[in-house]
Amino acid sequence: MAKNKGISGFPEWLPAEKKLEDAVIAKIKRIYESHGFTPIETPAVELLETLSSKGEINKEIYAVQRLAAQSDSEPELGLHFDLTVPFARYVAMHFNELVFPFKRYQLQKSWRGERPQKGRFREFYQFDVDIVSRDELPLCCDAEVVTVLAKGLLALNIGTPCLELNNRKLLLGYFSGLGLSDDIARQAISVIDKLDKIGESEAAQQIEALSVSSSARDRILEFVAPIVSLDQLASVLSQVSLNSAMAEEGAEELLTVASLIPKSVRDHIVVRFQIARGLDYYTGTIVESKITEFPEFGSFGSGGRYEDLVSKYLSKNVPGVGISIGLTRLMDLIIREKLLPLPQLSSARVLVTVLNEEVRKEAEEFAEALRVDGVSCEVFFRSPKLGKQIDYADKKGIPFVVFLDAENSVKNIQTGEQVSFTDLASLKRIVCTEDLQ
Repeated sequence: MAKNKGISGFPEWLPAEKKLEDAVIAKIKRIYESHGFTPIETPAVELLETLSSKGEINKEIYAVQRLAAQSDSEPELGLHFDLTVPFARYVAMHFNELVFPFKRYQLQKSWRGERPQKGRFREFYQFDVDIVSRDELPLCCDAEVVTVLAKGLLALNIGTPCLELNNRKLLLGYFSGLGLSDDIARQAISVIDKLDKIGESEAAQQIEALSVSSSARDRILEFVAPIVSLDQLASVLSQVSLNSAMAEEGAEELLTVASLIPKSVRDHIVVRFQIARGLDYYTGTIVESKITEFPEFGSFGSGGRYEDLVSKYLSKNVPGVGISIGLTRLMDLIIREKLLPLPQLSSARVLVTVLNEEVRKEAEEFAEALRVDGVSCEVFFRSPKLGKQIDYADKKGIPFVVFLDAENSVKNIQTGEQVSFTDLASLKRIVCTEDLQ
């Protein structure tokens, strides 16, 4: 007998949980499409040389090879670990077929060979949006993807989303203005990005270990400390000595993006100068998001601006900006904390009972006529006592049960009320318009 054992890090949902995930996807999808994003799909696999081009997580890539492959053959394909690398390759491959600016959304699974833990999986859905353009991408596009992320999380109504915004040019420029070399500045930024996890004392020690002076260390920690509302940003930046052209450019970009965020989401967005994002391909705007009521779960959606991802596959300048929602991570929180009610198990509005097998054909034809008329329904698969059929409908959340007999009646499971109907039209009026208590 085959082993019946779950695989760590590879989640699977029960039917009601999967239906809830589909409902969450539909809400986010509506937000994406309301901004004009269109869907694409890429293969689950990419060439290993393509996946390795980012270099940071080679140890986490799952290689794909046939069991019957020759023992001395090297795998050529790997499962993608995010949707950004496949998207960059996709844009390069279809460059002459796309209309720019190209606004895409993409929902697909990704795979990473990391240690499973709360909220982190080896197989997971990501739900991305990106905007890429030829040669130049205005900052209004940065503001749009940040807005879309905020709207998507707000639409779910699972808590209070908070987006944390920053600019990598501002960070790198500020550190450089303190006399840090590019290499030391990047290492110091990696420390600052972990500040919430390791604390200020540990961060100070790690920065000192990089041979950063105590005065520069103190100025770094002071600079990254505040949490600033979008409306306060100009005032706060005016009081900071940036000391480099790069920092000033980053500050101007951040102010521009902040000014373009609509009123509907402004209260859910703040600026935190410590946000850096771990991946070095981000070159300007960066954003992370959290649900305020669940800070321990960390970020559910993040992203930023990149300049040269596509140029790795194409000798053209194609800047882009995008965000990714960790859908499986989000669903884990929703299910674990019961943040949204689980939907009924069945999509059916009606269960057609079967009094005995002699009338099954009649029941099946009646159900098919209902479906043609737009009413989803099930026909019970056997003909036991009606009580068992009613119990089945109750357990699956099917609100109405139809009895085909001399009286032709329909029962509201929740209220217990049972009434007769004369034809399909009268039945449809009952099951489609009657309020459920």
